Amino acid sequence: MSSLEGSPEPGQDDQNYDDWYIDDSQEPTVPPHEIILPCFPTLSDGLYHLILASVSLCTLLFLCFLIRRQKLCTSFCWGVPGVLSPLNLLEGSGNNWVPCAAFGLLFSSIFRMLLDPTALNFIPYSDGAHKEFWKILALFYYPALYYPLLASYSVQRIPGYIVGTILSWMHCGALIWQKVECPQTPQFYSYYSLLATVPQICCLILLSIIYPTLLLQKLRQPSHSKQMSERNYYLKYLKKLLRRKASKTSKDSVSIGSQVSLNLCSYLCSSNIGFRLSQRSLMAATVSVLSAYQVALLLLVGFLPTVKKIRSSIDAEFILMLAGFGVPVDEDKAKAVDYIVYYIWTVEVCYIAAMVLSCAVTVTMLLRSLVKHRWALQSLCAGKVTQVFLKPRSLHPSPPALASWMSHISYQAAVTCIGLILQHVILFLVHLIVTFLIIIPIAYGKFQIVLPILERTWPFWLLLLLVTIVQHLSTRFIFLQGSPWQTTNRRVLFLFTYIFLPVNILRGGLLAIARLVISLTFNVIHFCRLDLSLLQHSVQSWDPGYRNYCNFLLLEVTECHPLVTAFCLLLKPPCWKKPDLEEGIHLMPADGRSAKGARSHLARARWGLAYTLIHNPSLVSHRGSRTINGGSPPCSK
Repeated sequence: MSSLEGSPEPGQDDQNYDDWYIDDSQEPTVPPHEIILPCFPTLSDGLYHLILASVSLCTLLFLCFLIRRQKLCTSFCWGVPGVLSPLNLLEGSGNNWVPCAAFGLLFSSIFRMLLDPTALNFIPYSDGAHKEFWKILALFYYPALYYPLLASYSVQRIPGYIVGTILSWMHCGALIWQKVECPQTPQFYSYYSLLATVPQICCLILLSIIYPTLLLQKLRQPSHSKQMSERNYYLKYLKKLLRRKASKTSKDSVSIGSQVSLNLCSYLCSSNIGFRLSQRSLMAATVSVLSAYQVALLLLVGFLPTVKKIRSSIDAEFILMLAGFGVPVDEDKAKAVDYIVYYIWTVEVCYIAAMVLSCAVTVTMLLRSLVKHRWALQSLCAGKVTQVFLKPRSLHPSPPALASWMSHISYQAAVTCIGLILQHVILFLVHLIVTFLIIIPIAYGKFQIVLPILERTWPFWLLLLLVTIVQHLSTRFIFLQGSPWQTTNRRVLFLFTYIFLPVNILRGGLLAIARLVISLTFNVIHFCRLDLSLLQHSVQSWDPGYRNYCNFLLLEVTECHPLVTAFCLLLKPPCWKKPDLEEGIHLMPADGRSAKGARSHLARARWGLAYTLIHNPSLVSHRGSRTINGGSPPCSK
């Protein structure tokens, strides 16, 4: 009876149970100031791509009919109009800003499309089951959209420059208009879309400036001015090789500061400005820098806003929760909150510092790869094959070389992205270890982990240090004697070897750890460099990145040899000069004698032919054993 009286009434129990599910007004999980309302710009994504895709198609058709295929390839389709080649990437001459900006624009668009879920909003039903299929189609849509920006430059005429100016202005104006109206988006971070679009805007602004500049230069200068500048570059390079080097009799005294700055400058930028870098390598470096920016931005917006929210939500209830899990906390709850907030802020600082350092290392390695690439190109052009590849190798184009040349820019960008992520992870862990195990324990007395371990194991470390010192001193003063050093006291040497065997095993363990750390650090730092193999010389061919770079280098040398180009320019007179004018006379010293007569013309022509054939690296494997200077070309001196 008492149990029945103590039990709650059925109606009261139901009332309490129903109170749990009363639909009261719930507060939003996100603070009101962080809620980003959907934005609908005046120029929507669908209208933006509809207009620009139509204009790009019309531009391409106009350029195709402006320059007929008959001038490019007479035997194909009877010379009917066709699609223009975007650029002569093997020539290595002309304006390098246009292809660099176009390739950077294309890469930034593809990177945004792959990561930003709103990049395909202009395609109906792009968020359904066929989303990945639409992304695959977008991989070919964006190259077609930006293709006329390159084709306008390849025309090399006033209409092409006018079309390129109008098209670049339309792209740039439409993109800036969209971002000004809707700078914030709810994906990743409120301003991620705006920050990710900055490289596209910069490339479009660059194109919007270059095309009007080229148009003005074309209107002011004669039509053959550009050909003269390109011709002069190759002829000047040939003159530089033929000019005798002045002997250096005295050396000026250089201060230590200037010597250090000179070494740093020579490490990051080559001092040999007479040899031009290939256009393909500059494009690869540009795309790699933009890829590093996109990856760094993604790492920052994916980590820092989340950690900031966690730091702002730390309160006394969080401290009680930690105490409930058995984590020792301070009795003063406010002080404990300040400690945890400070530690989380320290993690943020370590993350940002690691990001800045990894970006600096990546850019430094890319600049160093350009210096190494210029040196490799010039060495191969001079016939020094063994200095570049460390073994004899024929310089002939092949299908793997051509395939590697086509994919080199993409591979370099992808390797740079992965290398930056690896560098950031490693550097972030190093910063955390140094901060929480060394700096904070010494400064605040917290996280005492390393010091207690050192207090318990200091005899072990002292033993290793003493044994190391004894071995080095004994080898220096006891076991090696004489003017040329000779091994003496061999009985004591054998005794020391036997006695120190257990201690040296422990030292070998430390050596193995040091070897692992050094190898990991070296490979992570140089991961983004394809011109440097991460494997030893005997198995360098197993490194796919280095093999891709070697094939790319072979094709660059065989197709862009400056001496061969200079020889062809000497044989083929320019269109603005008379055909019978001899250009080789400008390469000879001005001694005041007349250079007339058929015999002197014939001698100079034969000399130019022989000189070019000697310096052609593709003919090295076909020569005999007796060549000039014992097999090395004259220009290698």
